[in-house]
Amino acid sequence: MIGPGKKEIDVVVQDTTFPLFQYFLMDEQKTDITLTSDVTVGDEIINVSSGHGFTPVAGEHIVLFENNRYTQLRVKSVATDAITVDEPLTAIYTIAGTAVIRGNILMNVDGSSTPVEFILNLRNFTIPIHLSKIIITMQHGTNVPDDGKFGGLAALADGMHFFKENTIKFSLGNYIQNQDFKDTGGQVEYTDKAPAGTNATNIVFDIKKTFGQVIRLDPNIPDIIKGIVRTNISTGAGMVKMTASMIGSYTSGE
Repeated sequence: MIGPGKKEIDVVVQDTTFPLFQYFLMDEQKTDITLTSDVTVGDEIINVSSGHGFTPVAGEHIVLFENNRYTQLRVKSVATDAITVDEPLTAIYTIAGTAVIRGNILMNVDGSSTPVEFILNLRNFTIPIHLSKIIITMQHGTNVPDDGKFGGLAALADGMHFFKENTIKFSLGNYIQNQDFKDTGGQVEYTDKAPAGTNATNIVFDIKKTFGQVIRLDPNIPDIIKGIVRTNISTGAGMVKMTASMIGSYTSGE
């Protein structure tokens, strides 16, 4: 404060230290699975109800939600109804309160005849999440990327559509080529393949830097983030891998 009778006060701007949040948009394939035994910290095997459908294919993940906690882990192996994940659990999940989801995070699918939805939908949550970055990674074999392509593929006919949904839809853009990501504020990097390796396209949206604010995800409404694949970007079409990761932090629960 500066002026007659006032004196300067030093202000130190500090980053917040709320719990971090990262979630891969996922094709939710089964949402009515239940636990058959409680999960404790350090467990690497999750026991679930029969008929779960886990068959550890590439990209398959299990998600657990309970009391503002979540775990999204790759499925490593399956023995009847015992699901082994690729790292130890860091939280407790109970039979009584846990929602269990089976899904796949790989977005390189064929959505030309039937669009495929990849979503972030929080269950058993009351605390809002602030999303500050979105990271999209693509691998496309020997196909060389440039601004006029989608990754290393030819520009898409219908594009990939991202939006936030609750009672209404708020578009986060429709992308048919790499230039579209740049035009909406994304930082696009083309990675050259090593010998016998694969070309890659990496895209980072710094939401706060571009728009001056974050995307608020309120599970009480509920807010849902969706990415819709509406064309063929499968392995057969030349896309070896693609994921979209939502990054941010918990709020104070206001």
